[in-house]
Amino acid sequence: MNILQIFIGILVLALIVFACLPKKKAKEYTLRYDIGKPNGKMEMPNDLKEISGLSFYKENQLACVNDEKGTVFIYDLTSQKVVESIDIGKNGDYEGIEVVDDEIFIMKSNGKIKGFKISDGSERKIDCSDKDVKEYEGLSYHPQTRSLLLVTKEKDKDKNDKKTIYAYSLATEKFDKYLTIDEDMIKSSDGKKTFAPSGIAIHPVTGEIFVISSQGKKLLILSSEGEKNTLIELDPETFVQPEGICFTPNGDLYISSEGTDSNGYILKFSFF
Repeated sequence: MNILQIFIGILVLALIVFACLPKKKAKEYTLRYDIGKPNGKMEMPNDLKEISGLSFYKENQLACVNDEKGTVFIYDLTSQKVVESIDIGKNGDYEGIEVVDDEIFIMKSNGKIKGFKISDGSERKIDCSDKDVKEYEGLSYHPQTRSLLLVTKEKDKDKNDKKTIYAYSLATEKFDKYLTIDEDMIKSSDGKKTFAPSGIAIHPVTGEIFVISSQGKKLLILSSEGEKNTLIELDPETFVQPEGICFTPNGDLYISSEGTDSNGYILKFSFF
């Protein structure tokens, strides 16, 4: 038996031993919300029947936008009513809102964003339109990169069907692709891949990226690096048409849904 045969024998034996070793189980993901049992449900007034975006505003208050009006509605979680309305633009197809420090950003479905300074009323316009994107429907803020995140609902038909998260840096004013959501990430238990993002939010405690889809009724949770943590299939009776998603600083989750025959509503899920 020559040296080569001995080497091959050892290699084969090593492979056999390795194959017989107990496989390390993948770490199970723990969702720290009872997504099937909301801790509260708040009915919206008629002005927010078609509530399309949601953001944390300040303690016990959320900023909301209706997809037809250029008005920001400040909703108080304690009194459960709109306590302030801020007109910041003409009526249009508004699909996202995000509050960053002293500035409110509202986004149209074409990627045009308006920033409004709460303190002095000054405004700025940001153009995140892209020739490959037919429609955006989700806006959030990434504090580590100081970027606004926009998620695509639909691309042109001649482009690939992957959903893309774009980033606009508030520091450098550069706009580029940030993450891609591929089909394997959004395949449900029945094999269906229906997923058209309607909202996005960054978890303030874990840094995870939550992407919700009204079509298909799914919630995709990505790690801060963009890897899939889990996909949750939502109950269509609880989530009629989920459009907006946001967190309070302590991690409580709020998801808004448009109404059908009734007004829109916001669901609360406590973080544990």
